[in-house]
Amino acid sequence: MPYRYAHYFYLLLIPASAFAFSGYLSEIAYESYLKHVHALSATLWILLLAAQSASIHNGRRVLHRRLGFASLFLFPVYLAGFLFVYRSEAMRIVAGDPYANTFGPGIGFMTLIAVAATGYMYYAGLRDRRNVQLHARWMLVTVLLFSESVMGRILNNTIPALAVNGFGDVRHIYEAFHISQLLAIGLAAALYLGNRRHGAPFLFAIVVLALQSIALELFDDIAVWRECFLASASWPAPVLGAIGIALALSAVTAGWKKGGAMCIDHAQRVRQE
Repeated sequence: MPYRYAHYFYLLLIPASAFAFSGYLSEIAYESYLKHVHALSATLWILLLAAQSASIHNGRRVLHRRLGFASLFLFPVYLAGFLFVYRSEAMRIVAGDPYANTFGPGIGFMTLIAVAATGYMYYAGLRDRRNVQLHARWMLVTVLLFSESVMGRILNNTIPALAVNGFGDVRHIYEAFHISQLLAIGLAAALYLGNRRHGAPFLFAIVVLALQSIALELFDDIAVWRECFLASASWPAPVLGAIGIALALSAVTAGWKKGGAMCIDHAQRVRQE
């Protein structure tokens, strides 16, 4: 299995996320349950990936398989959590938040890109579960999309030139986001160059990260999209949750079936040879 110490990278994301979202943690008792679902499911997803990496590299294959089955049930909640964040951003605009009014529509479209991309990444991870090189890489790239929400906030909180001290500094949020995306793209490019044969997951991640940066800049100023995005604030949360779960279940079903079919085809070719 590649990336023997990947679980340390996953675990590092936990304190990094806690620091990046310290505002959420300080007001956790007053936050919407929608944000709680996203925060908890994302944390569990990272911990599950860390446990899967550690278990397989320590020869605990049975535990690794059980965690893999657990991911089939966690992933739908994880994906639904993204759509809850999407709705929360629209609700912030309706409530009169000037920051959200500026960059919220871009964040909204970027979130939809993340939902579609994450769904495909997990599908591909299931499809290629018998190919350890590709499977490990598809699962790894799912966390690269955390870059804009974690690293961007860390940059805003630690670098004076990117600090947001008032609405006049709102552009710093964009700048920190783009820098975080470039860092993630650089990491994905380095990992791709380290093994081009199995580098498709990293190329996919690079395209997605680039599209997210473009979306943040473009979709803030598209009137039709802004209206559609604001309309989602009135949608019942269970509807968005159901959509996320349905999309995730589609990815799970398709990936599981495709992976099984590929395994059968491989076995037949081996017998013929």
